[in-house]
Amino acid sequence: MSTLTETMIRRFCEHCDWSYQSWVFRSSLFDDNPDANHLKTPKHADFFNRLEKILQEYWIHEVVKLNDPPEQFGFKNLTIRFVLENGSWPDDKKKNLSNLSIILVGFSSKLRSARNKILSHKDLETLLSGETHGDFRVGDDGAYFKALQEFVNIVHDQYIGGPYPFDDLTKNDVEVFMAAFVAGAV
Repeated sequence: MSTLTETMIRRFCEHCDWSYQSWVFRSSLFDDNPDANHLKTPKHADFFNRLEKILQEYWIHEVVKLNDPPEQFGFKNLTIRFVLENGSWPDDKKKNLSNLSIILVGFSSKLRSARNKILSHKDLETLLSGETHGDFRVGDDGAYFKALQEFVNIVHDQYIGGPYPFDDLTKNDVEVFMAAFVAGAV
């Protein structure tokens, strides 16, 4: 029996989309930006270095929250596992969701120590060690969000109907900003 409601599904999809948008915003502005050199000029470097770090920490935090346990300390979390465990899924959809959750949890597990030891807490031993936390291979983040989109589409289709496409306008927002910024920076 499903304990999921339409409202829960909508909130879950919204959180997944927001996680995606925060990742796209950062990657569009810094990683995939053909004009990123304008952000690193001496006049603007400190500002954009701070913004890049803030955006990186934020999307990592959002991804790990989506992959937290379904319940902690007596409180329920609206997470991937919560949705998977509390939904009424036909066998084929449950298998697809389970396979996708392996990808999702696998990627987020690479980020969990960064969230737990550095972003949410300032673990003294971790900070003094200088050890890197939260690293992943190039492209793993994109694969995560592709799998998350598939997961969300299945969930949304089952409970509300149809896919739930993530908002891709974030890339356009960055392009508009960069055009104005470059025009003013020249």
